[in-house]
Amino acid sequence: MDSSSWENLLTVGQIVKAHGLKGECKVVPESDDPNRLLNLKRLWIGLTPQTARPYKVESARLQTSKRGITALMRFSGINTVNDLQALGKLPVFAQLDDLPPLQPGEFFLHDLVGAAVVTDDGTPVGRLKDILDTPSYDIYVVERSGKQDALIPAVPEFVMSTDVKIGRIVIRPINGLLD
Repeated sequence: MDSSSWENLLTVGQIVKAHGLKGECKVVPESDDPNRLLNLKRLWIGLTPQTARPYKVESARLQTSKRGITALMRFSGINTVNDLQALGKLPVFAQLDDLPPLQPGEFFLHDLVGAAVVTDDGTPVGRLKDILDTPSYDIYVVERSGKQDALIPAVPEFVMSTDVKIGRIVIRPINGLLD
């Protein structure tokens, strides 16, 4: 895959295990709207976007369990549990252009990386360097000049506003959050 193709790949899920014996797998969606996975015609599977290989999506449906919503998916060329086990628990990627359009007020998390982070009184904190995905909530990794990176829980108690268009995140720090 040439670099112009893999640079447009966005993580949309993670294969977690086989479902049944005929190559269907469970994919944990990375989106707050798992329905985005249902109408995709092709996805890439691999450790990184650079090493991912394209697969035609043969079927996709959602399943609700006590752990949340997962997508049950079948890919061309993956016909048995052994085929799936050979792949392992890998990320699943989609071309940005293949994803359904975002609704007003929605954005991709990767569009936030590089945004200026300021406190609610306007004091600069740094730039958003990365977003860590944890089971409970995302954590913003904020790069600060001359200081250790700050870890900000991406929850309403700390993140007051996010403006992707101007690249700015306003946080409400508590004592010890930025120490």
